[in-house]
Amino acid sequence: MTNNALHWYVAYVRSCQERKSSEALTRLGVEHYLPIQRIKRQYRDRIKNVEQLVLPRMIFVRTFEARRIKLLSEIYGLAAYMTNGGPYHPVIVPDRQLEDFRMMVEHGEGRVKVSSAHFSPGDKVVIAAGPLKGLSCELISVGDKRCVAIYLGSIGTATLEISPEDLIPDLQ
Repeated sequence: MTNNALHWYVAYVRSCQERKSSEALTRLGVEHYLPIQRIKRQYRDRIKNVEQLVLPRMIFVRTFEARRIKLLSEIYGLAAYMTNGGPYHPVIVPDRQLEDFRMMVEHGEGRVKVSSAHFSPGDKVVIAAGPLKGLSCELISVGDKRCVAIYLGSIGTATLEISPEDLIPDLQ
């Protein structure tokens, strides 16, 4: 890992500070991604569209290593960074994986769920139709439902239920 390269880091956020942290990062001009999905919520008397955090208490921050550390003192809501093997080994999400995850959150028709379980490798597929057309992912089976999955490293795996008719084999 080089200190002068931009990387996507996973930051832990203090309770209920996700949006405020996002606003503070925007004010500082720091690229970041707060995964929020619009979902339909059923109430007794109505159905309402609401925004829901996909990863509560987490935000992705794209910055340099030195800036990553300074942001902890500059933004009240940022608590720490996800690490792997100690404080000097921050988790870095590759650009392509974050792009795929963002596409899933922003364009998927179902609710995105992130599981800490790491799925066994399955069939590589490409979504052939719908708003996620072109997305390469792994096909998994959860119970009697078919899902696509994007592995996000130490965070876990993001899944989205999808119709098998919309999938074709990934020949790469």
